[in-house]
Amino acid sequence: MPKTFATWAQADRPDALTLRSGDGVLVFTMRRTAGGLFVERVLQRLEAARVVQASVFDSLDAFQRWCEADPDRFEYPLLYSRLTRDAGELFVDHADAHAAG
Repeated sequence: MPKTFATWAQADRPDALTLRSGDGVLVFTMRRTAGGLFVERVLQRLEAARVVQASVFDSLDAFQRWCEADPDRFEYPLLYSRLTRDAGELFVDHADAHAAG
């Protein structure tokens, strides 16, 4: 019988965008900050340690290189497609806010 995770991760934050894999193993939370884009990546596999990474990216190129270096992008291609698309929109919103301010 296959084992899957329920939606175990932290609750969605109202000031951030949260993306989850269908099985709940991989969760990304992103939000704009003064320094760029804050990204938290949480990986929780069955019977394994929980791994949490947090980074701030000052450019979309740096973020995309980070995503391309992650081997989990092959296991969750749709999640990574949405992740890079949504991050691109957050970077555009961030740039627009700085240009207007």
